[in-house]
Amino acid sequence: MTTALWNDLAPAPRPAGWGAATHVAVGLWRIADPRGVVVGHVRAIATEGGWRFAAERFHAATGGFRRLGEFWSSADALECLRYAR
Repeated sequence: MTTALWNDLAPAPRPAGWGAATHVAVGLWRIADPRGVVVGHVRAIATEGGWRFAAERFHAATGGFRRLGEFWSSADALECLRYAR
């Protein structure tokens, strides 16, 4: 499920049957697994070449988010969050 709260130009990520994306800010989606456990965020980044998608995960020790990688497709960013646990 994807919920849009803002008029956002960035394309929303679509988890392929394994979770849900909730729109939490412009260009930012919270990704949860099928049990509802948040696994991270996908952030859309506008570039001259098109949209890039960053997979981010919360790091409790530093109290901030760590970028796991940037991808040309939101599907790749979602797969990074799914398997990098």
